[in-house]
Amino acid sequence: MKNFKYLLATFTVAASLCACSTGEYVVDLKTPITVENINQGTKAVCVADVTDNRLFIGNEAKPNLPSGAILSKDYKARSYARLKTLGEQSGALLLPQNKTVASLFKDLLEQALRESGYQVVSEVAAENSNDVAIMAVDIKKFWTYAGLDKLNADIVNEVEIDVYAQNNGTQKKLTLKNKQTKKVLTDTKGQYKTTTEASIANIYHLALEKLPLILGK
Repeated sequence: MKNFKYLLATFTVAASLCACSTGEYVVDLKTPITVENINQGTKAVCVADVTDNRLFIGNEAKPNLPSGAILSKDYKARSYARLKTLGEQSGALLLPQNKTVASLFKDLLEQALRESGYQVVSEVAAENSNDVAIMAVDIKKFWTYAGLDKLNADIVNEVEIDVYAQNNGTQKKLTLKNKQTKKVLTDTKGQYKTTTEASIANIYHLALEKLPLILGK
């Protein structure tokens, strides 16, 4: 009986290690810290829709494309990186349960709008006014991955989002893109996280610069 308990304990530990090495890890992402513009203008904007249209068709030969072991609806909504161990895909990084990639970018763009001096209003407020600019966002790319080399591969994040704005009877489109590369000796979860956060920060600064071009003041 004693030997059986020892074997059972050993098997449990081994199974736990396997689950950790090939499983999914919740690693949250920080957005840029800003001071909200206290001199907000009168221009009101509503981010009415943010849609995650990423295609999960990647594999070990195409690590730059989103992929996963089990492509559930929840996984596709929250995942943003695929890990690599000795050249093989082995796990993924996901946002916390209360956050999705779509909500991450909605919060990011609303934060950029406020810092740029706009008033961000709800959909209800937008429906009751003809003076509110309406924004819709299409997330085409957002993925962090390591290259094909088995050792010393760069960690890369790619982002591409299309922003559509309807304002004063006109429609305009803006594309925000960024590719962030970090050279690493060991591709740890922390390296994936910081590479992704640096890319998010670049998208944020692009939004600060370019959103006024399609929204006006």
